[in-house]
Amino acid sequence: MGHDKPVATLTSHSAVESIVGALAELESDIDSMNARVDEMKKRLLAHSNEEVDKLKQQIISMANEEAKRIVDAARAEAESESAQIMKEAETSLAAIKKNIDASFDKAVESIVKTVLGQETATTEKGEKKAASPKIKKYGSDGKPVS
Repeated sequence: MGHDKPVATLTSHSAVESIVGALAELESDIDSMNARVDEMKKRLLAHSNEEVDKLKQQIISMANEEAKRIVDAARAEAESESAQIMKEAETSLAAIKKNIDASFDKAVESIVKTVLGQETATTEKGEKKAASPKIKKYGSDGKPVS
């Protein structure tokens, strides 16, 4: 009977050692897994940052393309409007030149007659225009010259 005690102590000591060994191995496995999880987190974070940067570049590229389309459309519209304005201006200028050319001789004749104090010509409708008042001439002394 005294013999049973050392075997039981030995057995229980051996069981405790195997449990402690298993726990130490389990702790080592957990530490290893934690290290791998941390490494996976770092890789996942790096990969997601790369994807975010790629998406940012795609969005910027798309925005630039859209802005270019808008600017090109606005430019085309402005050029079209400018061409229309130029066409209208050229038409107006041609009409003004035509009016000037048509009335130039009459204007010169009217001015000459007015300066000379003569009666002006008749209008296109045959009505007689009123004679312009005679322009009075003044001498160097400020008195009217007859």
